[in-house]
Amino acid sequence: MIFCLPHLNGHQITTVLTRVLTLIAVFPLAVMAEPSDFSAAQQAAQEGRYEDVITILSQALEQQELDEADQVVALSNRGIALSLLGAHGRARVDLEAAVALNPEHELTLNQLGLLTEHVDENPAAAAEWYRQAARSGFAPAQVNLARLLVDGVGVERDRVRARVLLEQAAASDYMLAFVPLGRLYLSAGQSDRAVSLFEAAAAGGIAIAHFELAALQEAGRGIERDYAAAAQHYREAAMQGHAESQNRLGYLYRRGLGVERDLMEATKWYQLASDQGHWQATNRLAWLLAGCPRPEICNGPLAVRLARQAARVDRTPSVLDTLAAAEARVGNFDEAASLLDEAIALAETDGADTRAFSQRLGLYRQGKPFSL
Repeated sequence: MIFCLPHLNGHQITTVLTRVLTLIAVFPLAVMAEPSDFSAAQQAAQEGRYEDVITILSQALEQQELDEADQVVALSNRGIALSLLGAHGRARVDLEAAVALNPEHELTLNQLGLLTEHVDENPAAAAEWYRQAARSGFAPAQVNLARLLVDGVGVERDRVRARVLLEQAAASDYMLAFVPLGRLYLSAGQSDRAVSLFEAAAAGGIAIAHFELAALQEAGRGIERDYAAAAQHYREAAMQGHAESQNRLGYLYRRGLGVERDLMEATKWYQLASDQGHWQATNRLAWLLAGCPRPEICNGPLAVRLARQAARVDRTPSVLDTLAAAEARVGNFDEAASLLDEAIALAETDGADTRAFSQRLGLYRQGKPFSL
């Protein structure tokens, strides 16, 4: 019997810290000496019942009947379960106890790296944990160390070394290495190799791989432009909760690119992305609510609230344009005109075309809202 808990990469542990559990991979750990004692823990882990995992492993450890190797596995698994539940202090105690028993236990070293990077916010120290785990070819640690090397976070930037690590992880069929490796290939102009990796990861259900493929297909970058295929890949990622895919799928429905134009669908996907804090989707949703393209998609007060949220994040001309449309929809025409004056001034600084802004400004000065 193999006992396994979800393995967290760097992105996932960040979402855990915000209490959003988005688990995209299961990494097998070690064979337990007493499989009958741990079958319930295995089942609980697969079902995401991490409190039950902790209870079962605690009972096993308290009985003091496990040999040293199994103690390491139990402590490491309990530490990961505690991490998933946000109990990072207790998790660290278990993980440090496990590594004290076995200083080369790869999974424990990697998990300590994740806690050090994302809880302690010390990427330099985290890199040392990752290096220790990566020495023996532990793929998750290779990916985590490569991520720091690509961006030069806590370590000197070294994309050559990062690529080697990612290629090693990918060679062991660790799918979470495929996307970052594909991005490096893409940046080096090796589009075919990048697309092949994205396709393989997408076939394995990795949301971000669907997004990467969709983005290439939408732009026609390194692959033939295909809006319909892009919409399908965005949908696959969006269904897994990927906010940027939800935002982009909403845009395709808004424009009728690769899908039949459907403003209700656009509104739905924008809303889902906005609910995750995606400010561009929030702005786009506010634009539809303020523009009232259909009676059921008309809500001036909500448009004002959402547009103000977006403007607090990024006060760009397009966001100010949306906020102006929302204010006009609820009758605040003077405020709408003032906002568009600001948008036009900013756009002119950027050399942007302001004709559409000027047309809407004329409406607001006449006391008329803009309608899509």
